[in-house]
Amino acid sequence: MLKENSTLILYKNCNELRQEFLALKSPRDIAELLEVKYEQLVYHLYKAPGSSKYKEFSISKKSGHSRTISAPSSALKILQRKLSQVLYSVYDPKYPVHGFLPEHSIVTNAKQHLRKKFVLNIDLKNFFDAIHFGRVRGIFLAPPYKLPEEVATVLAQICCHSNKLPQGAPTSPVVSNIVCTRIDSQLRLLAKELRCNYTRYADDITLSTTRPNFPIEIAYESSEDNKVKIVLGERLISIVQNNGFEINDRKIRLQHRSQHQEVTGLTVNQFPNVKRDYVREISSMLHVWDKFGLASASQRYAEKRSRELEISQEEVPSFQEVLRGKINFLGMVRGKENEIYRKYLNWYYILSNRSETPSGG
Repeated sequence: MLKENSTLILYKNCNELRQEFLALKSPRDIAELLEVKYEQLVYHLYKAPGSSKYKEFSISKKSGHSRTISAPSSALKILQRKLSQVLYSVYDPKYPVHGFLPEHSIVTNAKQHLRKKFVLNIDLKNFFDAIHFGRVRGIFLAPPYKLPEEVATVLAQICCHSNKLPQGAPTSPVVSNIVCTRIDSQLRLLAKELRCNYTRYADDITLSTTRPNFPIEIAYESSEDNKVKIVLGERLISIVQNNGFEINDRKIRLQHRSQHQEVTGLTVNQFPNVKRDYVREISSMLHVWDKFGLASASQRYAEKRSRELEISQEEVPSFQEVLRGKINFLGMVRGKENEIYRKYLNWYYILSNRSETPSGG
């Protein structure tokens, strides 16, 4: 019902959406802002069966662990897309934030840490799970929004599932950034005081410096049983914990310029770069396509990925689309004039044209 009677986006400018958001007084105002009937809003939040609101599935991570994705139903997704549009209109991002923002990416994030003597990476543990219903409701109650309690409660109910931010909901990225406003401010000030650079991309936090020694207030190396361990400073730990997060001890890395320095998956020793294995994978996919044809290459890829991800072959993304995406990403990181990027892109076009040319006379 909601899908048929509602537009998918709001056709208002950012200033209009911001003014209407800050003027919210009741749940009926929320329905009006999101351009849905109040009865529809109530139904999808409170009356629709719980099992129909989200579809949950797991995807494998490189670490071997799995990540649970909670995909909202079509009707709920429409509400969340609209609310996301509103929240992006009221959210005032600071320069250290590079995740989930237009014209920002892992590349812009990595560029802030090029050619540094030290690069520290830490990861916020169970990032979305740590942002529970009470925290989401709290950001709408607190400055700068200061919305009425009933309004804050309904907004949080649109955003949350099982008492936390669901990975897979359109609202979760911008809400997580709003929740992190204070930790971003505090870590930016700590970094500035200690002559470091600070950035955050979702749950990935990076601090880097050109100082002769990395500031012990943030982290230092400790030797124990002939093993070097990275110990985080009390000031850093205190800021993270006081903001309701926990550091993932398995993902702490302090990298010297003599080592391979990496930020959000990209090498930053000299210039932003992908790993060698990434380039080799593109080359391998092109070789297989060139040698065996598109149908065979697609079948091999689907069989391999379905085993790795433990999904059906029908759920595996298209070989051709994945390859094109990888080449585009290489160009985004290295630049469109990069020789390897241009070589692979040209090869891709040659193979695409060959695949589209009918055989025979």
